[in-house]
Amino acid sequence: MSAAVVWAIVGAVALGIEVFVLDLTFALIGIGALAGAGVALAGGPLWLSVVVAGGVALAGILLVRPVALRHLRRLPLGVRTGVDALPGAEGLALTEISMHDGRMKLRGEEWSARLDPDITDEAVPTGTRLAVTRIDGATALVHPID
Repeated sequence: MSAAVVWAIVGAVALGIEVFVLDLTFALIGIGALAGAGVALAGGPLWLSVVVAGGVALAGILLVRPVALRHLRRLPLGVRTGVDALPGAEGLALTEISMHDGRMKLRGEEWSARLDPDITDEAVPTGTRLAVTRIDGATALVHPID
């Protein structure tokens, strides 16, 4: 059995494992093995096949995988639930909201709130419409809607 066939089998097995794991690690190992098969098929020595297979797999795992996982695991706004769905939501100030404290009505619930220091530091009065920028523990960081 030639080295190219062995590399191709290793690549196919790794890709098959990826179907069950869904973590992109085995997929990139499989692509590396297929690159090694290409080198062996082109007549390259075994050491070069190993270096290419390892290099392609390692580069994929270190460079491609983190970016791909970040994009694959990002949920659209309509799918987010719980606290993840609150950034961007609008509410109403029930008390004066400052950099340190305040209360707001957010989606029918009363929340502790404070101003987002990245956007504004001027206190907003009761009755002001607010937008949530992020959640810090059980406190909504907000800014006034103009």
